[in-house]
Amino acid sequence: MKAQALFAAMSLTLSACATQPNPDPASFASRTSNNSFEMFGGAVSPPETLLLPVQHDQQIDGAACGAHALASVVNYWRGPATVAGNDIFLAHPPADTKAGYSMAELQALAQSQNLVSSAVRLPAGGLKAELEAGRPVLVPVQVPSIYVQTWQLPGANVPVLGFPANFITSRAAWLSEKTGSNLLNHYVLVSGYDGDTFIVMEPIMGLRTISAERLARYREAFGNAAIVFSAPD
Repeated sequence: MKAQALFAAMSLTLSACATQPNPDPASFASRTSNNSFEMFGGAVSPPETLLLPVQHDQQIDGAACGAHALASVVNYWRGPATVAGNDIFLAHPPADTKAGYSMAELQALAQSQNLVSSAVRLPAGGLKAELEAGRPVLVPVQVPSIYVQTWQLPGANVPVLGFPANFITSRAAWLSEKTGSNLLNHYVLVSGYDGDTFIVMEPIMGLRTISAERLARYREAFGNAAIVFSAPD
């Protein structure tokens, strides 16, 4: 029986499906638990949820997450389709193409897009205050790589039937954190919250929920660093 269960789990890891991002608040509202960083309790209640109208700009290249996250910021402040992350990445690639964009590089790119930015340190309470003021916040995070792949295990996001895939993903993420292996530096745009759950615009999979406790862990490596943006008056 154990051998059969192990084989079934391994079989799931050998094939994968394309991701199904939540690209905007409307699609997210119909399936808030999809693509969550949480195995349980990832759903939020849209009527009670503060969620800014941020649009997804999907990341394709591994080093381009900062460009795509910034594109979502620019398009929030200056209007939909103002800029595309691919165009930013092609015109202004990061100095370190393996590590990706530094915060200073993103601030310089934001200025070129006529946005004002400030690099700050914000705990969870500060993130909520910025969101309540209508300002999404860009934060660097260090995440288990399995959470930011361009594929999903078969059955992911399917109620009940998706449990094996979600379990494997959660287990792999737990092992990554415990061993310090397969961790990636990444950017997410904090776009909303509901109680102790944040909603982030993640460049690969769009709007995703994450617990405040998990987000705090993923931000530890960067000391709660964040970039707050605004449009000039």
